[in-house]
Order: sequence, then C-alpha cells, then structure tokens
Amino acid sequence: MNGRIWIALAGLLGAVGVGMGAYASHGLGFIADVAVREATRATLQQAVQQQLFHALALLGVGLLAQRTQSRWLLLSGLLFTVGVLLFSGLIYLRILGGVDSLRAFVPWGGSSLILGWLALAVAACQMPRSQ
Repeated sequence: MNGRIWIALAGLLGAVGVGMGAYASHGLGFIADVAVREATRATLQQAVQQQLFHALALLGVGLLAQRTQSRWLLLSGLLFTVGVLLFSGLIYLRILGGVDSLRAFVPWGGSSLILGWLALAVAACQMPRSQ
C-alpha cells in the first residue's frame, strides 16, 4: 500500500480536528452550568489534541510508506486511525451526541494509539540504512 491513503486520511483528520477545536473553544453554549461546560470543553480539547497529534503521525506514516513497503507501517497507520476513531471519535459522540454507552471503548483507542507508535518504531528499526 502506498502512502497516499495515509496522507489523505491525515488531511481529513487534521481538518476535522481543527473544526472540532474551534467548536470546543467557541461552542458548547447548550450546556447551561458553567462548571460542567468548562469540564466538557477540557475533555473535548484533549480529544482534539490527540486527534491532531495523530493526524501528523499518520502524515509521517504516509511519507515513509511512499519510500518503503512495510507491514509495520501499514499496522501503524491502521492503529493510529482506529485509535483516533475510538478515542477522539467516541468522546465527540458522547459529548455532542449524548451516546454514553460506548464510553468503555475510549481507553481501547488510547491503547491503539500507543501500539501505533510501537509499530512505527519497529518499522523504523527494520528499514534499510539507506532509507
């Protein structure tokens, strides 16, 4: 798999992350209690931060994948994508959609993100020195 899909996905995640960051900063007026609104804002900002960091990581995976083929890079890209969807996506769904039943899967997203970094490290260790 070449890196174009990861780069395109990084762009999409980045754009959505910026939009969600703007909403986290300026939205949430539907929450009347100021303390609850600020706690919710902090949670949303954490989800946005993780999404944006991992959009950049996915960009790196895509750029590396254009230079070399690696199952570990593929795994890293998949884990970053799943991690963002589970971690950030489920936080967005809980706060904006009121769906709390999937909350237990949010830590799985964090674990996927960690595993994505480890897979990227393995991919880097297996790359030929010239790359």
